[in-house]
Amino acid sequence: MKYIFSLFVVLHAWTMYAVDTTTVFKNVLWRGGVSISPSLYIHSADFAGLPEIPSCGPSYSGAGGFSGSLGLDFMYDFESMPITFYSRLDFKGIPGTFSQTEEILIDDPNSTPSFQTATLGYNLETSFYSLGLTLLSNYNIDEHIFVGGGLRIGFLMSPTFEQNEKLLSPSNAFFIPQNTRTRNEYSGIIPGVSGFETSLVLNAGYSFPLNKTNTMQLIPQFGYELPLLNVLSSTESWTVHTLRFGLTVGFSYTSDDDVPIEMELNTPANIPQIAITKPSKPKEKVTENLSSRLESPLSVAIFDKQGNKTENKLDVEKKVARNMFSMINYIFFDSGSVAIPERYKRITQEEQKKFKVDEIQADSALQLYHNMLNILGKRLQSNSQSTITLNGTNSNNGIESENLQMSQQRADAVKDYLVNVWEIDANRIQVTSSNLPDVPSRTSTGYGDEENRRVEITSENPDIFLPVKFIDTSFNIVNKDIRIGTERINKDNLQRWELRAFAGGKTAVLQSGQTMDDTLQIDISPISFAISKSNKLELKLVSIDAEGNVRLLGENTIPVTQTVANKNKVEKYNLITFGYNSTAVNDANNFIIEDVKKNILPTSILTLTGHTDRTGNPQYNKELSLKRAKEISRFFTANQMVTEGRGFDDLLFPLELPEGRFYSRTVRIIVDTYIDDVKE
Repeated sequence: MKYIFSLFVVLHAWTMYAVDTTTVFKNVLWRGGVSISPSLYIHSADFAGLPEIPSCGPSYSGAGGFSGSLGLDFMYDFESMPITFYSRLDFKGIPGTFSQTEEILIDDPNSTPSFQTATLGYNLETSFYSLGLTLLSNYNIDEHIFVGGGLRIGFLMSPTFEQNEKLLSPSNAFFIPQNTRTRNEYSGIIPGVSGFETSLVLNAGYSFPLNKTNTMQLIPQFGYELPLLNVLSSTESWTVHTLRFGLTVGFSYTSDDDVPIEMELNTPANIPQIAITKPSKPKEKVTENLSSRLESPLSVAIFDKQGNKTENKLDVEKKVARNMFSMINYIFFDSGSVAIPERYKRITQEEQKKFKVDEIQADSALQLYHNMLNILGKRLQSNSQSTITLNGTNSNNGIESENLQMSQQRADAVKDYLVNVWEIDANRIQVTSSNLPDVPSRTSTGYGDEENRRVEITSENPDIFLPVKFIDTSFNIVNKDIRIGTERINKDNLQRWELRAFAGGKTAVLQSGQTMDDTLQIDISPISFAISKSNKLELKLVSIDAEGNVRLLGENTIPVTQTVANKNKVEKYNLITFGYNSTAVNDANNFIIEDVKKNILPTSILTLTGHTDRTGNPQYNKELSLKRAKEISRFFTANQMVTEGRGFDDLLFPLELPEGRFYSRTVRIIVDTYIDDVKE
């Protein structure tokens, strides 16, 4: 038992490694596998001997045997319910060791009285094989644990036996007339075997992912087989119960066919091709180039993309963009909970009186979405005649299975917040409940249960779910190839050094180490956002001794120029959301589509980029994301229009939460319109 427990701990640790936040759960069409199952066979019997085989002993009551089986497995996961169809074709060996003893009185002329007690041993060794098909229906408690039951039908083959009866004591006794201590020795084919077996099967297991795409699993399983038929076709009773512990290595089959990923250009105009090459280093040594311009122990040289040295300053180009994103009309709940999760922003009744949608502080669609209840409350106040329906749902799995009360309580929790905080008339809010949503997410993806635990909000007034707008500023640091010269710094006795950067009140360590090169090529990404809000970047090279004392070795300051490009008007429509595995455009997106049309001018470049979450096959998802972009492109006419599919190569949001996955099933639209010259 301790070895089995140790194996479980090792496999669980492997699961924690294989399944992390970047796990790719694919759409599995079916699964196959190979299994090996050590088994304990418990024979239940009531016969004195095999048919037609002489035997003088009492009835055998039971026997034991240990062997195993090899199998080929096939598994199919149903999309609409947490059920897996499981079949196995296996071949197993079934040994049995029957034994019995008996005490009898025998004649002994050399003793007084002239008889004594003798002990006889009766032994029967049996062996046969079974080729069988097992059909199971497994219930998935969660994405790893399952239990189930079914039927096994098999054919018995090669039934053999060896039988003997021995005098165990006294040592001077023997059977007559053979004058031997052994009798009734027989072997061969077991007579009267039925040749056909049927068993009820109970099964439980745990699926350990072996890779991060979850296409390979190691599945330990426990099973019990209850026999329904007798081994012998005669009236003698003989059945075989089976206890098995098995390991299955499973392989998932997905649609991995190569899918051509195309980029479609719908434009009568020629779009120039821009060649992007890797920056080349200047021919002269960087250290010599820096040394010739050295003005302090820490010097700076900045190069452009072509490897040419430029002026020692950083240029930040900014674009101001208007963002619009569609609302997801769902509030998601934790497993087994009816409380609105803490990530949803909630306010007091006093705070709601000052609440304005336009003043929400957010830099991403998810932050705005987490204000969904407040946006909804504000719009219901503004549209005083509008009504809404709240439909609570559950995952219909585990403790939530058929739990309509939990669904109802989830919807009630949302209603209570709108009534008590936003002072919405309770008569304007209808509450319903169901198990799975009308259009549920697939439970076999690993994400479905989370996405199906929700409250769905609907209204006859489309203004309630109008997209939300906010302004953001994107930036690009033009010249990022920065090299630091340190050849004049005394590097003797350095224990540890750090290159620290300061900008806009923020600090970051760009590089550190124990040894130092004469030229350091640095990455300013850790502090790039602060640079975009500052007029200078300060660099300080320091040493740190064993006691933690810091000493300045050299420093330099790089000016930063901020440029806002007014020549381009940028409109971003980030989130036209789609249903699971869907390319259909729903009614909620009509407002966004009409707004895009109004902003397309002859000088506009329209870019449509399709995205998906990480549920599914990568190639399929790229094709799906491209289909989504093309579906949206049908609504527009532009001189220059690009449609592309990214799949989940460019993830938009973290996938740990269901809303992150919903907002990743999207098409991003960017309307970039040339207007005027650059103004600083």
